[in-house]
Amino acid sequence: MLHHFLEEQQSSRASTALDFLVIVATPLPCLLIALASDALPLVPPEEGPRANGMFWARTWLIVTCFTIAVLVPLHHPSLTSIPERPAWLVAMSATIAAIYTGCQFVAALVIGFPVPFSYLTLNLVWLSLIITCLWIYMGAGCRRSQVIRLQLKRHGIFAYAVTSLAVVYPLFYYAFLCAGEYTGAQLVLSTVALPLIKMTEKQLLYHVTRHAPDLQPAFVAFDVEVFNALFVSSCMRTATSLPVTISLMVADFLGACIALYGLRNLMLRVDELSVKLGAGITRAHMIDIAVLIVNHHHPDSLMPRPSDRQATSSFIDNHKNSSFDAVHGAENSFSDPPRSPSKPAWGKNSVPLKQSSVAPAESAGICPTSQLSCNEEVSVVAIKQLPLDDKQQFVRETCRVLRRVEFLLLVEYTEVMVPFVYVIYIATVYNFPNRKYFPHLDGMSEAALLSTIRSLLIYCSLQLLSFVLLLTVLRRRYHLTSGSILSFVLKTDWRIVQGLLVLWIIYVLQSSLQHVGTDYTFKFQWLHAHDNK
Repeated sequence: MLHHFLEEQQSSRASTALDFLVIVATPLPCLLIALASDALPLVPPEEGPRANGMFWARTWLIVTCFTIAVLVPLHHPSLTSIPERPAWLVAMSATIAAIYTGCQFVAALVIGFPVPFSYLTLNLVWLSLIITCLWIYMGAGCRRSQVIRLQLKRHGIFAYAVTSLAVVYPLFYYAFLCAGEYTGAQLVLSTVALPLIKMTEKQLLYHVTRHAPDLQPAFVAFDVEVFNALFVSSCMRTATSLPVTISLMVADFLGACIALYGLRNLMLRVDELSVKLGAGITRAHMIDIAVLIVNHHHPDSLMPRPSDRQATSSFIDNHKNSSFDAVHGAENSFSDPPRSPSKPAWGKNSVPLKQSSVAPAESAGICPTSQLSCNEEVSVVAIKQLPLDDKQQFVRETCRVLRRVEFLLLVEYTEVMVPFVYVIYIATVYNFPNRKYFPHLDGMSEAALLSTIRSLLIYCSLQLLSFVLLLTVLRRRYHLTSGSILSFVLKTDWRIVQGLLVLWIIYVLQSSLQHVGTDYTFKFQWLHAHDNK
């Protein structure tokens, strides 16, 4: 992470416009797919499954996108070593979607149309198809690899854990709707229940992603935070009272303050180590010092072995090396306090050959880009005088700081981005013929739509203000270029980011369509009509 992030910093002046473009354009694919699917004209579900040919075409399109969104992240170097074959991936996803659509059509004929909670009801069928096709897609070599099988098992556990979001948050939203006549009950739900759900889901996903510590911020932010922001936006649409808006903002503000307090404690540890390097070393030099340590004081870089050189080469060729913490499995946490390893973390026998460790650059490596120069004799001499434990600790704490900052930025980014996407979506779908099949848009007047959009934009503006304040704090107090960090994550982890955005944003936006069969009252009136026929 240090080397690649420093490369980003070196070109930050030239790529400021590109960073902004990446940040703004990241949610566009999922938004365009959602709008394209809703542009297909549907017929009333009462006419039965045979008359809803366009709905089945729409289902095939969405499930194809869902399948691609699930399979693409598996090719991230930090997750599995499965070779990526884009053409096969698209063809396999389209085939899975076709079989899934056929199964849903048969279920609609047997059970009734719409199939109750069709996404969840047929989820097991979909996952079984993915597992079967993935087993073929991997090839014989990957199937024989115990490492890849273990990687897939770990990711499968994560996939099952993350499905809890699709159950817990809709139930919360239904409870929020039922409490619509009682502002006090909605306040309790928004200030107590919602933060509790959010914290519990974060802890769950944190524990099931310990095998990929560098991707934990992206996994947690684009799973829990996206779901949370979508359902908060839905709550804002149905409850426009000022107390509810204030309570939601207060909960977000308190969460940000707690996270910043944790970052402050991490920086204090870095400051304690920086004091040993001399009075001229400040927080602005943190990343530069860490890179100098890795470049010039790594034992393996001084006495390279053939296997070490091969591992180093493979690290440098990869797109992202994200954490020094991976050298010791128990320390792979962006929230856990540092612990002293029982063996030197840079020992030859303790550096695992995995993507997420910080690899030493070659001797002509990257030079620092801030005020500290790699030619400054005082810095090099001071680093040489540091004990090995302090060098290791400095790099570990630097990576912890970067990971915590990455998490903070992704959380604030999703809290700003998702409500804006939601506003654009409902404002556009309101003008589509299919709007009558969305209960919350059917019968809504233009005045009510404008009131909803106004309420959401106020919430978005407050979230944007919070985001700007966070950027200011990170820049002034911690001397970190937040825009570069955020863009760096969105570009290097694009498989994770785009996969989760496409999966969850489209899933939540489409779940209220009548043809999908979502009914939180569990009465399923249309099934009774089907039985009578």
